[in-house]
Amino acid sequence: MNSSLSAPTLQIRKSQCNSDLNAVISLMRQLSYPTTVNVMRERMEASETNPSSCTLVAELDGEVVGMIALNQIFSYAKSEKATQVSALIVSEEHRHQGLGKRLINSAEEWGRAQGSKILFLTSGNRVERAPAHAFYEHIGFEKTGYRFSKKLK
Repeated sequence: MNSSLSAPTLQIRKSQCNSDLNAVISLMRQLSYPTTVNVMRERMEASETNPSSCTLVAELDGEVVGMIALNQIFSYAKSEKATQVSALIVSEEHRHQGLGKRLINSAEEWGRAQGSKILFLTSGNRVERAPAHAFYEHIGFEKTGYRFSKKLK
């Protein structure tokens, strides 16, 4: 009897709106980020055509199970270029398996290729975000300040 076991195949690649749209919408909704098909299509198409933006997906055995959205940021406050993580999501059933760390590693590679010296993200201060905050600190992020926001009317 000859049986072979194979490990799952993980690929991190640039997203493609045509094939990844529904999977990315599903991931966004898992974190209660409200979105629609049209809005997400616009965001993904904008990311695909803007050299200062990038959306990567983690594909496990052909299924998209995670994503990270990146933007290169220009700042008057700092002279070095920076890359912002504007979204990082791993599907609930695939968390705690190293996929988030792999997505962050890919974000670091993309940021370095764009000339960035800093990778940063912002996160809400809600109690349910505590596990995400612990994850960020565990993989080397430092808490460096507060985020303030104001709705524009």
